[in-house]
Order: sequence, then structure tokens, then C-alpha cells
Amino acid sequence: MANEMVGMAEHIATQLNSQAASKLRRQGGETDDDNAERADAFRQYLLDLGIDSPVTRDTAGAVFHEELARELCDYLENYVSQSGGTVALVDAYCLYNRAREFSLVYPADFVQACDKFEQLGLSLRLRKYPSGLLAIEDPSSASDALIISRINSYIQNFGPVTANELSALEDCPLTLAEERLWICERAGRICRDESVEGMRFYLNRFVQSSTT
Repeated sequence: MANEMVGMAEHIATQLNSQAASKLRRQGGETDDDNAERADAFRQYLLDLGIDSPVTRDTAGAVFHEELARELCDYLENYVSQSGGTVALVDAYCLYNRAREFSLVYPADFVQACDKFEQLGLSLRLRKYPSGLLAIEDPSSASDALIISRINSYIQNFGPVTANELSALEDCPLTLAEERLWICERAGRICRDESVEGMRFYLNRFVQSSTT
């Protein structure tokens, strides 16, 4: 059990360090010293994170998943909001377990607790996309209508977009950008063009002309 916990902790630390490095690389015009300073600040911030009295099976008993759901919502709410209303489940899992330090939560318990957000009337929800991607969302800022509106605006202002371009515009993972484009496509608001250069999405002029 001890080896398993150490291995999981090391995996979480690796994930967080990778995310921090990726974020720093996306910021242009900075020197190596600037990047190092930001990285140090990020690591210090993570060291300062922590949950004073984490929910455990011993303390919560039969309502473990319900109490874990409430703790998760309290802890992740600001993080989700600052991430545009949606974060991949795996990213949230790594951040939360890093805060718990050695009192780690198993993936199955984490998913089960997140699945209770809506049932408990909490401000977040667990969403499963058609591709199988799991994400934690704030419904007030990540509704399909808002996603469609944003992507329509991007295409109107910048022209046809790829998933990579949308990922940069939304500052979100590529997998999530793809899911958002497919939401718009299923709604009939955009259509795709596939070529040797890849897949690019355009406004659906056929739908627009039929509604005017």
C-alpha cells in the first residue's frame, strides 16, 4: 500500500510539473530567468495548497462519496471558473490529490463523487462527451449555447478554425477543443472541410440562409 501511494504521488507531481511547464512555454517574450521565477512561484503555490481535514472513509462512513463531492466542489469551484468553466477530469484529479498530500483518493472514488454533483445540487457537474472524455464543468459558464456562441464569434472574426487554433484561443486542451467544435457541428452551426492540410471548421451558411 505504501509503495502504491508513493507511486501515485509521484505521478501526480509529474503531471502538475508538466502542466506548469506547458503553461510557461505558451507565454511569449519571456527570458529563461522569467520562466524559472514563474516556475518557482508555481511550485511554492502548490506547496501552500492543502486541505486541513480531508474527507476520508473513516470520518464520513456511509456518506463518503456525498461528503467527498461537497469537498471537491468547494475546492475546485474557483479553479474551474478560472479555466473557462471546464477542466478535464484527470487535471482536476491531479490538482486535488496534490492538495491532499498523502491522504489520496482513488480514481474510482473521485469519479463517483463527481457524479453526485448534480444530485446534491452543487454548482459543478460531471460531463461525459461522446468521445468518452470526462470533464468537470460549471453549467453557468460552460453551457452548449455559450460554447456555440463563442465559436461562431471566433469564426466570424478570424475565419475558419482548426481544433489546434481553437485550443489556443480558448486556452484549453486539444481534446476539449475538439469536443466543443463537435458540439457546434451537431447543432448545425458549423461544418467541416477535410483536406490533406487537416480539418477546418466553417460557419454553416446553408443553415444561416434558410433561417433568414
